[in-house]
Order: sequence, then structure tokens, then C-alpha cells
Amino acid sequence: MPDNFKQTCPYLQAAQTWYESNRAKAGSMNTNVMNAGLIVSQMVSDGLPIEDDRLFSDGKSQVRGLSGASIAKILENHGETRLFTREGGRTSRGTVHLAKYFRDILNSVSPSTPYFQNEAELSFSLEEFFTNCVRLDYFDKQRISVDLQPSKPVSIIIEDILRAASERSDKPTGAVLQHLVGAKLQLRFPNEKIGLDQANAADMQTDREGDFQVGTTAFHVTVAPMEKLINRCNENKKAGYRPVILTLDRKVQAAKQMADNAGISEDISVQSAEVFIGTNIEEIAIYDGDEIRQGIASLIEAYNHRISAVEVDKSLMIEVPRWVSELLSKRPKA
Repeated sequence: MPDNFKQTCPYLQAAQTWYESNRAKAGSMNTNVMNAGLIVSQMVSDGLPIEDDRLFSDGKSQVRGLSGASIAKILENHGETRLFTREGGRTSRGTVHLAKYFRDILNSVSPSTPYFQNEAELSFSLEEFFTNCVRLDYFDKQRISVDLQPSKPVSIIIEDILRAASERSDKPTGAVLQHLVGAKLQLRFPNEKIGLDQANAADMQTDREGDFQVGTTAFHVTVAPMEKLINRCNENKKAGYRPVILTLDRKVQAAKQMADNAGISEDISVQSAEVFIGTNIEEIAIYDGDEIRQGIASLIEAYNHRISAVEVDKSLMIEVPRWVSELLSKRPKA
């Protein structure tokens, strides 16, 4: 939906004004506001105005049709399948008042121009607006949530983490990957000083030859290899360093092709970051299942410590599952 359309359509203007009026002073947004917006937007498909018998259940104690399942269905219709709220705010009295207020606002809108062919089209656009609100004000503010299964190869676990990051609207995959690599290097080389910077800090702003430097090897971490990076690797080589590009597994071939086009493919090591991290964790654990579990737990801990130390956006941290917390709590204190 074009931004200029949202700025001119009175229904979407009203939805945005109502939504922002419910934002807390600190900037947070209660999920009941999102739920109320979504369910009332769905009701619009059956026509405007929305009367009380359509808005409320018997006794006016709840919003009619509101549940975790109904909200999940609306979100799914707009491509969002992540778990939102289990009950959809159904049992909250606050949701009833929010829904009534938003309903009253929509009922009062009298556009001079027909912006939509019918109410179903308007309903869909309103749902789309609130789905984006859920993405921005809920999912993007949560820690990265992944079903970490220690029985999987660690490289696949890394893939799962990066996939979860890519599902956020702010697409922080590059930052997540960089800190995962940094965490892995910390575990692999505990006596080395591993760079700790915000993910958007270019290596040219540091004293290092890459995002990370161990010995005379310069590590460059990227989710989108570009010609500029190949040139940087060439500079590394001329300065006596061994350049290594760590990128997404699906981007390895593209990076190798760029290096080949520049005539320096034999001077640059291009590796899958998922495999680089996963194999090292398994090697440190000497390929023992229990030790690999410990290694995964340590990787998540080191990663979260890095985010906590340097990143403003703490939602980049990974949600720690119970089995990881239990392993870390049993570890001897240093």
C-alpha cells in the first residue's frame, strides 16, 4: 500500500490516529490495541456502520468473534504466521473499550471520494495496516525466538536463527550473523581479543583489517557480498593478510564468482557462515552430543552478551530456551 494513499485515505488516517493515540509515553504499544484494530477491521467487510449487535457478544462483556484463533487467521491472510497472542485479548475488558472507540471512529468517517470499491476491500486494507503494526510494535520488539533443537547439526541451528531474524520487518540478519560469528570466535579463541563493535561499524573505522581479525587472518561477515568487499579483500592481501569472507550458504557461490571476475579467487577464502560456526562448535565439543549441547548454550550466551554490550536494539538478543538456561545454571562459576 503506497504511503501517499495512507496519507489521503480518511479510513486509514483514522486508523493510524487512533492507533498512535494509544501508544504509551515510553513508546510501547499494548497488544490489545492491535487485537481490537484487527478484529474491528475484519468486521468492516460486512458493512459500515458497525452496530452494537455485531461488535459485542451477548451482555457486551466481550468483542464478538475475538479470540487467539481469529486474530491468527487475520494475520495469516496477510502473510504473518508467527505466534502472536494466544487469546487475542478476548478476556480483557480493556479490549472491549478499545474496539468500541475504534468502531465509533470508523462509523463517523464520511469520505467525499470512494477510496474502495466495497467494504471488503476497505476491510482488507485496514487489516493490512494493523498486521504491519503487529510486525513493527510486537515481533520486531521481541527477542529472536527460535525452536533450538540440540539434536540438529549446529549449522542448521544457525540457519534457523538467521531465518527467524529475516522474518522481522527490520531484517537484522546481517547484525545477527556478525555477532554469531563474533561469539563463535570468542569461544574458539578465548585468549584472543575478538572485536566487539556495533554491527553497522565498518572495519575501516577500527584498527582491524576486517569485521574480525585473528592473527593475520581478516574475517569479513556479510549477508550480501558486493564488489566493494572483494576490493577490500584485495587490499587485505596486499597488506599481508589472509582474507576470509563468511556469508550465507546460499550466497557463497555468488561471492566466489565475484572474486573470480576480479581475478583473485585463489587469494580469497569464501565460506558458508552457517557451516563455519556450526563445525567449529562441534569440533570444540569433540563431536560429543552432551558437549555439543553445552557448546550451543555457550554460543547463545556469548551472542547475547555481545548484543547487550554494544547494540542499542536489545531485541536482537535470542530468547533463551529452558534447556539452555538449565545448562548454564549448572556450569561451574568462573
